[in-house]
Amino acid sequence: MAVLLPMVIAVVLGLGALLSSLGDEAGAAACGRVGLGIGVAWFLALAATATASGIVVLEASASSPERSGRQGRLERPDGLPADE
Repeated sequence: MAVLLPMVIAVVLGLGALLSSLGDEAGAAACGRVGLGIGVAWFLALAATATASGIVVLEASASSPERSGRQGRLERPDGLPADE
């Protein structure tokens, strides 16, 4: 959704410019307000995506072995320690 909203904004604002050039100032103002609303929605979608991504990264780093105190030896897939 956050990828398509800039394209929708461009189309709506372009339509507003077209309506303005044709003399329909009310339609142009309406397109401007709709474009502003879509811009706010786009900003909120980007902020929510960044926040959710940050939470996932922080939770993943909090549950890593280095953070939880479990500093065991690395093991190979066959079960033997990695340094042997």
